[in-house]
Amino acid sequence: MQKVSKKHGVPNLTRDNVFTISKAQLDRIRNSAIEEVVKEIKLSNNEIEIISTPALFYVRPWADYLDGRVDGLTLELIQRINPNTILVLIDDLLRVRISLLEDTLWRDKGITLNNLARSRQTAIQLVEEYCRDPALCNWLIFAKEHPIECFADVLLNTKPKLYISYRMTGETKFSNVIRFISKLSENFICIDPYSIKDWEIIKAYDKEMAKPETDRNERIEIEVPYREGHIKFSNIPLAEIHETIDNIRTQIVQRDLQLITCTHATVIHHGTEEPSYGVMTELIHSATEVSHPVYVLYPFKTRLSPFFEHYVRSENMISGDINIERLEDQIVEKLLADYESWPTWSD
Repeated sequence: MQKVSKKHGVPNLTRDNVFTISKAQLDRIRNSAIEEVVKEIKLSNNEIEIISTPALFYVRPWADYLDGRVDGLTLELIQRINPNTILVLIDDLLRVRISLLEDTLWRDKGITLNNLARSRQTAIQLVEEYCRDPALCNWLIFAKEHPIECFADVLLNTKPKLYISYRMTGETKFSNVIRFISKLSENFICIDPYSIKDWEIIKAYDKEMAKPETDRNERIEIEVPYREGHIKFSNIPLAEIHETIDNIRTQIVQRDLQLITCTHATVIHHGTEEPSYGVMTELIHSATEVSHPVYVLYPFKTRLSPFFEHYVRSENMISGDINIERLEDQIVEKLLADYESWPTWSD
């Protein structure tokens, strides 16, 4: 946009002054920039071209932006670009909060967990609405915490996508799931719902609220396990979490179901004999709402609940009281043998 803005009477377009320009003029600059991008793509010999833009912005309301919302691209512009895939790149709320508070442009603009949660969900809903027409393109919510190799696979788009479902409530160690995902990733794109760490906010909040009211801290510390190590987020106002906790809990469910919709099959790593409300919900959604194949790894001799088995084809249930890594190898072989016949998959 900076390159073409001079043609539209704006010689000094910056991220600081971009929303002081009239909406009509800014729309002309944006549309002209997209036309230049489309021309460059048509002349390119690259296998992959990436266009990056925020799905939407929230700015201080004024004459041209009364509600403070500015969409990054319109449906008309997306159709002009004609992409193969739209990725909604997201991160967990705590990491985004710290990033924005360290940004001189954003730190004074009312950065709260509630505002961030609402903005993220609105961005996802916007892209989902654009892509309701399957003729437009595929779309996927993709979390920053996924490995870079997974991101590359998503861009290349040659492997089937799997949603990995597993119990999180009450669990602290996921080494078996991590190993399993690593095995699957050689041949599949594995979308891991725990790559968004908002669950850690819920755990920390519930732990604090379990204390007598007189013992609760006004600000708490939340430790989050990332791939590259644990990070402690300090001085988080409990009232700020309280304001958005229902939104966070709702988003976890909505987002995980949206992730299932955007993949080709669901694989359940049922590493405990105890049931999981989340896993059961994801199973039912996969089987009844989007008709996705479901595969289950269950490393125990006892059978699962008949209500669980009701939604899984018996041949897709890999179980038994044997070494879990052998069961993992069996389910990988099963997936490789089956995926070309999935109704959801097309190469």
